Amino acid sequence: MPNGEMPSWEEWNSQLTEEQRQYSLYKTLESINDKLAEREIVCGKRFDKLEKGKKWNTAESLIGGIIGGIITVIGGWTFWKGAGP
Repeated sequence: MPNGEMPSWEEWNSQLTEEQRQYSLYKTLESINDKLAEREIVCGKRFDKLEKGKKWNTAESLIGGIIGGIITVIGGWTFWKGAGP
């Protein structure tokens, strides 16, 4: 296991004892946990910014839906009512 990497399957299956396997699993899980903690620190500001933008994005969608609906109704009136005899 060079540099604390996960051993190959052959090494895992035939060369490691049960204690060595458990230690390898522990080190792998510890590495994953450290990376997740690191990601929260690195991406925390970005996630906070995205969370703050939720309300504004929801308001934009609501306003766009209302305006789009009004335009559709007016367009429908002019197309179907205005094209008649």
